[in-house]
This record gives sequence, structure tokens and C-alpha cells, in this order.
Amino acid sequence: MYYCQLSDNDITYETGLFKNTNFEPNYLKILVEMFKDITILSILIQMAGGFLLPKGENHTGCSGQIMLTGDKVRQCAIEDGTRMLLEQRNTEWGWGERSEAEAIIALHLANDAWFSKKDPASYISVKQMNLDLLSAISNDVALTNPAWGRGKLAHYVLGLTATCQDPRNFYGHNLIDKLQNHLNVSSKHFQNNKFAYALVVLSLCNANATVDAAYLKDISTEPGNYTFGVDEAAMVYLAYACVNDAAYSSQSKAAFRYILHKRDSKGLYGNEYSTALAVQAIFASHNKSLESLSDAGIAYMANSIDRSKNPHKSMLLSVLPALAKKSYIDVGRTPCISDIIVTTPPSLKVFAIKITVINNVSGHFNRVWSVSLNEGQTLFNALQNLQAADSSFSFTSTTTTYGQSIRSVCGMDALTVNRQYWQMLDSNDTPLSTASDRFFPTDGSSFTLKLTKW
Repeated sequence: MYYCQLSDNDITYETGLFKNTNFEPNYLKILVEMFKDITILSILIQMAGGFLLPKGENHTGCSGQIMLTGDKVRQCAIEDGTRMLLEQRNTEWGWGERSEAEAIIALHLANDAWFSKKDPASYISVKQMNLDLLSAISNDVALTNPAWGRGKLAHYVLGLTATCQDPRNFYGHNLIDKLQNHLNVSSKHFQNNKFAYALVVLSLCNANATVDAAYLKDISTEPGNYTFGVDEAAMVYLAYACVNDAAYSSQSKAAFRYILHKRDSKGLYGNEYSTALAVQAIFASHNKSLESLSDAGIAYMANSIDRSKNPHKSMLLSVLPALAKKSYIDVGRTPCISDIIVTTPPSLKVFAIKITVINNVSGHFNRVWSVSLNEGQTLFNALQNLQAADSSFSFTSTTTTYGQSIRSVCGMDALTVNRQYWQMLDSNDTPLSTASDRFFPTDGSSFTLKLTKW
């Protein structure tokens, strides 16, 4: 176990110090304070009747209802799966085996309102995730050991992002730097395990960290060779979809084609684990016409939860996000609210802007969207937010010396051979003087993306 199990024998209450001298004093202080929080929360929960503690047969499962049809089956599977996963927490209110972050990611994607500091039962599990990670750092500050340095830290960065914590300042540690360092220190491992490599890239992307072009080149090739089959192809696709760089569209499409090609006669993509990742990829594509290709997989996963009285933890971690029609790309996309562990100023303003898309070449497209963004986010962030929130909008871009260059919008490509490009205009119909990822909109502003010719 890598999380710190604290007992009366481990703490000298008179001095507030651990008897284990392997802990450095600064970690010691943090761990003691976190332990106090967890202890108090545990007492409060027990006083309140121990809600969300494992109750065994005292629960009435949603799947126990009769005549479930349509989407109700999926919704009930999410409800039952969430309950089962919460019941599998241990006496430390975590899941053990360095799986706290994966469990919190699954619960977050199944219900993005799951975690709140006002809810002790969820808050204590997030604290346990933090304690798990901090304990590991106290033994290996760089986290380059095999247990943490070969992809595991990526889950914890995603878990912190999901709970509105800043992975760049985790009790004074920049986990993004550590994660990027892992790609260098364990380069041989990552070159042989593109699933783990792509997971790290996805984690960096979701944390809004810079993703080196070398990483995007390394995680896949075209037509693609996927050692771990659908699982690897799906994670590679999710990484490319998150970065959304048109320069790697051929590799992204190759991974997606591989996934769809592996769909069998029953509409599945392998076992529950592989099918779950394939379904994540399908919904991450934002292609409504392909969503039906996930129907059989969703029914299969829902049935897997229904038919098992005690499903394995790893299965629940895999299927819950897919049942919710979410993917790892959606981690952290829900705006942080004031009662969550917020790492940005609490006065951060959220406002809306308008995005208009016009095809000035054919004249056959003219549509307006409204999208919300946080103060301090760029126009490029707004486009990303819109794509995540509305499947009718999509775009691709490529990285240039001058910033992100828009390559296509809503499936309409700017063809250089035809002297076409996507022009970005402000509300006065004036071209922007900088790239979208370097332009900061203000409340109520409006912008036009116009396909035109030079």
C-alpha cells in the first residue's frame, strides 16, 4: 500500500510528530493536519448515521425495479454502479491499491456534482486521494519509481483536475513537471506501452499543460500498430481528441478506424473494459451519427452491473464513465464552484459570448452559438468549451509559430489549394490581430469564424 495508514502507534499525540523518522518534517505537518480532517469527518459521518457506509442488502437497487426500458436501463446502471463503488471503500474511505484517483474520476464522470466540500462522505475520499499521493511523494519526491512513474501519476493529475485542485501546486509540488519528467526518465517503458504514454498526454492536455509535439508524434503512427488492441487505440484517440491539433488528424483517424473495425457481430469491442474505452472514444468524437455504434456496448455494460451482486472494482472504474456517455476528455470540464477545493480566485467571473460560423465560399452555412467561459480563458478555450457542450459544433486546429490556426469548423475544411482560410472577426467585423489562443474575450462579446478566400 502506498497510502499512509495512521494509527495510535504511528502518532505521538503529545508532540504531534510521527514516530516514523523517514517522513520529512514538512510532509509530516501536512499529513498530520490531513489526518485530523479525515478523523473529524469520519466522526461526523458516523454521528449522522453512517450514510454511504456499506450497507449490504439494506440498499434497494435501481436495477431491482421491474419493466425498465430505454434509457432508464442505462441511468439505473449508473446509479447502481455508483452505489456499488462507494460501498467498496475501505476503512480509510479510499479504495486502496493506488486506485483512489481512478475511483474519483469514475464517480466524477458518472455525476459531475458528486464531490462537494459540504458533503463529508465525498470530501473524505478526496482527502484520502491527496494523502495517498502525498505519502508517496514523501518517500520519492520525483515519483519516478515503477509504481508511480509509468503512468499512475497521470490518473492522480486527472483526479486532482476533476476535484478542482491545481496539479501545478499540490502542497508546493508541481505534478505537471513530474509527469513530463516521467516521459524522459521512463522513455523506454512509454515507447513500449503507448496506452500509458497516451494516458500521460491526455492528462497533460486536460490540465491545460503544454503538450510537446514530440509526444504527439510518438504515441501513434498511421496506419497504427496497437500492441494492446482496442484499449490502446482508444486511449491514443482520446489523447489526440483532447489536443485537437489538425496536424495529427491522420493518426487520430487511424486509431478511430481501428476501434470501429474491431466491432464484432454483437456490436461489442471486446470485454467490458475494452468496450468501455471504445464507447468513450465514440462519444469523444462528437459525431452524432456514430453514437448508435455504442448502443450494444452500453446495454452490455449495464447488464454487467445488473447481473453481478458484487462487481469487481476495476470493472466499475471502467464502465461508469462510458455508461454516462462521457470520456476522460470531460474530466474537469465542469466549472469549479465555490464549495469545491478551488485553486483559482473565488471571484473568478463566468460569462457568455456568441460565436457565429459563416461559409463565405459556398454561402450555405450561417449559424450562431452561445458559449460560457471563465474570465482569463482565451477564445480558443471558448471554442473548446463549445465543442464539449454542443455536438453540433466542432473544429480542428494546428499549432503554428503564431499560435493555434483554425483548420476546419463543423466539418468544413479550409483548403489551402483553393486559397481558403478561416478568418476570425470581432463584433465590428474587424479581423483579430492575434491567434485565438492569445485573444481574451470579454463579457457579451461576439466573434465570427468565416470561411473565405485570400
